[in-house]
Amino acid sequence: MFDYRRFSTTQSAELAETSLKIATFGQLDRIFGMDIGKITNAFGGSLPDGLAANRAHIALPEGWSKVGPAALGLGPEAVDADGYYIIKSPLTGTTYSGPQAQILEERDAAGHVTRVSIAFSGTNSPVDLPDYTQLNSGEIAPNMEPLLAAVRDYTLAHGLTADHVIVTGYSLGAAYTNVMAKYADTLAGGFFADSSYIAHEVPYTYEGQDRVLNIGYENDVVHRAAGSFPSFGEAVAHAPGLMGQDYALGSATDNLILFSDDYASPGWPFGPFALYNIVGGWSAHLAGITSDAIDRITHSAFYDFTARDSLVIVSNLSGAARPVTWVEDLPRPSDTHGHVGDSAFLIGSQYDDRLRGNVGNDYIDAMGGDDTIRPGPGQNRVEGGTGTDTLELNGRPGDWTVSKLSDGTLAFSSPSQGLNIVSGVEKVAFLNGQHYAIGADHLEDQTWSGLLDWRNQDIGFTSALQGTAGNDTLTGSRVFGLAGNDTITGTAQADLLYGGAGRDWLDGRGGNDAIYGGEGNDTLTGGGGVDLLNGGLGDDLFVVNAAQPGRVTVEDFRLSDVEHDMIRIVGSAYHTAAEVLDHAEQTEDGVMIHLGSVNLLVEHMLLSNLSSDMLIVG
Repeated sequence: MFDYRRFSTTQSAELAETSLKIATFGQLDRIFGMDIGKITNAFGGSLPDGLAANRAHIALPEGWSKVGPAALGLGPEAVDADGYYIIKSPLTGTTYSGPQAQILEERDAAGHVTRVSIAFSGTNSPVDLPDYTQLNSGEIAPNMEPLLAAVRDYTLAHGLTADHVIVTGYSLGAAYTNVMAKYADTLAGGFFADSSYIAHEVPYTYEGQDRVLNIGYENDVVHRAAGSFPSFGEAVAHAPGLMGQDYALGSATDNLILFSDDYASPGWPFGPFALYNIVGGWSAHLAGITSDAIDRITHSAFYDFTARDSLVIVSNLSGAARPVTWVEDLPRPSDTHGHVGDSAFLIGSQYDDRLRGNVGNDYIDAMGGDDTIRPGPGQNRVEGGTGTDTLELNGRPGDWTVSKLSDGTLAFSSPSQGLNIVSGVEKVAFLNGQHYAIGADHLEDQTWSGLLDWRNQDIGFTSALQGTAGNDTLTGSRVFGLAGNDTITGTAQADLLYGGAGRDWLDGRGGNDAIYGGEGNDTLTGGGGVDLLNGGLGDDLFVVNAAQPGRVTVEDFRLSDVEHDMIRIVGSAYHTAAEVLDHAEQTEDGVMIHLGSVNLLVEHMLLSNLSSDMLIVG
């Protein structure tokens, strides 16, 4: 989700991690003579392990240090008493603690400068508040010129280019990052046009030229508060009081949630989700300074499956809340478009978390600790991580079939609950009270002990036809394609087909089939029975054969802001998408489309949201 411009996923993740460390250091280095960063670290280090969401560690990344004014060819008057470079405000002038920046450099083992960073500071005194009103219109940009010209010359003197410059900041500093990006074609002769602009918890966003990556939390009212409007007045007119603006911005993360104690409360945010609500609206903004959430996201087992606007929920609970609180997707005022039930990524911590999926296709990475993981219905992936983790499943053991796959994962399937692909988990508990340990070739029943252990009934793994890492052609009743671009067909019986990663083609043929695409842009064909189609992640094509009687349920049609699934209807008496929609009705479960001898249910869909451009006929 942090992929940025020309950089690889690995390089982009490093930029996200490094820029946040630089930005938070610049935010908390010194304020009014006090070393706030060291004070924060000392306080965090004094707390018992696990009491806080994570240990605070405000510090520059290894190899980075400050660049003083003399090295930039500037006089001592260029910095204030706290060592920040002074940028003149168009509103308050050069008042102490007004607009500020730090200039930093990275050196290799040989002492050569390898990268340079411009880190704008965020709000650290009331003097900064008036400058929020000029962010959208960018009046401060020309006042950055003297400092930027010096940084340009310093960068060139060390044999580097604009590609080696990271521009970043937190909060107000993130907004200045966007302002600089907006005018980068002219500032300092346009030198910084190709620099990297990574901003954190940003009030104002610049949407032009795909130049900025704005990382922030949906439940932080500061993030995107002023939007991308050309003036502060227009931003206020769009949302009086600058109440949370939950709309799509191309440069920003739109659905990233820092799941904290207060967010878990049904009363959150304890008033309007607005900029003036310091108690509720600002909690994620303040917690984000010390949280390690960005590092956990980039190191998640499922990070490669995320996109800029994926729904990602990161545990940030205290030690008191962790044992009694589920980390899950919740209906909250910060989410005005309603993503509850969408496909989500849930990320745990190094401690003992409780992680619960919803009706969408969820990816749950518990990470460290002894975790309890309860996936919801649908097609889910689970990674337990380190520790002794327990998978909780609805129903009884007899409701589920378990197969061990060649890649070491376990596949738990149920006609009513869906499919869970699981790894890194040591125990399984069913909500009827039975619990098992995971053995090499079976689930070992540990429900009873002592004189009653004769009642235990182990569950053997069910065999399945499996693919390879390549492109496979497979036919069977229980088939797992795994990696590669696979062609998988079922039988005339009830089949379970799973494509896995890759661009797969799956056809259940006759019988009552459950067909799961996995990751990738898959084609799933149903008809001729009571079939369930679930494409998983990717832009999937659901093909419904109306010439074969039965019922087809599409379980996950566009359950994500980043997916663009399509439905193709063949063998029907209809010739256009408009004709198909004329035979659709809204039901409690979704949109039901009557196709003659076949009924198609598009679950979780509103008829008002199902448009003709989502349908292909013929």
